[in-house]
Amino acid sequence: MRYRAVADRLREQVAAGEYAQGRPLPAEALLMREFAVSLMTVRRALALLREEGIIATQRGRAARVRARPARRRIVLERGAALVGRMPSPQERARLGIERGVPLLEIRRADGTVEQVDAETVEVVVEE
Repeated sequence: MRYRAVADRLREQVAAGEYAQGRPLPAEALLMREFAVSLMTVRRALALLREEGIIATQRGRAARVRARPARRRIVLERGAALVGRMPSPQERARLGIERGVPLLEIRRADGTVEQVDAETVEVVVEE
């Protein structure tokens, strides 16, 4: 459970602006020293933050705080359905979706389907 405490503290630091959007977090070795934990604990904490969409990671590079994109509004018309799921690697590449971010499928009454990055939209129901 120690990794959760590390993740909680890093999450608080991100929320407080100590680590700005788009900027890297300290290296794993520095986080190990700062929190007095093992490499595995740091990696589990970072994996949790990645799953939550707070950070992005790439092999061989420091984890970085994900920027929060501007959102556009999508109106869900009567008869439409909204399905949320994790995208396939091909869908992530095609739509530019980062790991840990869900895909939304908007299935309209006319049979068309629109796939969007869940972080870039605000879905409202037509009244």
